[in-house]
Amino acid sequence: MKEALFVLVISMWGNDGSINHPIGQITFQKPMSSEQCNWLISDGQWKHQTNNEFYFLVAQCYPVSCTGQEKCT
Repeated sequence: MKEALFVLVISMWGNDGSINHPIGQITFQKPMSSEQCNWLISDGQWKHQTNNEFYFLVAQCYPVSCTGQEKCT
């Protein structure tokens, strides 16, 4: 059985005061194992700073098979 490959996606979100809305995303285009991707997004790997309470970034791992889809099923 072939192991599923994943890509790292960093998405930007904004909050209008009541709900979060997706703004955009960037995808690291090098497929990797689930373990590798989850290690990259684990606590302590990134240093971040927030200057605006209404905008934030989210790092997630998605299967390569979901690339270009509105939702991953």
